[in-house]
Amino acid sequence: MTFCVKAEKTILCSRGCGFHGTPNNNNLCSLCYKAFLIEEEEAKKNVTVATLSGGMSSLTLDDDSGKTEDVDSTIMKIKQRCMICKKKVGLIGFSCRCEGGMFCRVHRYPEEHACTFDFRSIGRVNLAKENRLCKVDKLENRI
Repeated sequence: MTFCVKAEKTILCSRGCGFHGTPNNNNLCSLCYKAFLIEEEEAKKNVTVATLSGGMSSLTLDDDSGKTEDVDSTIMKIKQRCMICKKKVGLIGFSCRCEGGMFCRVHRYPEEHACTFDFRSIGRVNLAKENRLCKVDKLENRI
């Protein structure tokens, strides 16, 4: 015996995105349902902030979405350049311990950009920490 299951009537997403929604997701498609859940969580956070600060005389909720876009755009406008030749270094810029900023591949070496950092003393300190002085007692049967 073979049973034919009748397909349910397809329902378009209630937000009008063009995809098919399901009754389990409030007639929303999967993408719109995820966005709906995120909006609900943000609304709950705003409500908890309002209830926690109930003792305050006034509560202001600022919409920071416009501010973050401005900050992101200013961050994107900052371009990294070599401190010596002013060449754009992009993602491959090299920073030095002398806090001289970013350098290109040519000027990354300490000799090329007149580095003031003392690598010799730092190396000596590291070697002294790693290779401790070992002294053995010269008298084997000391009491």
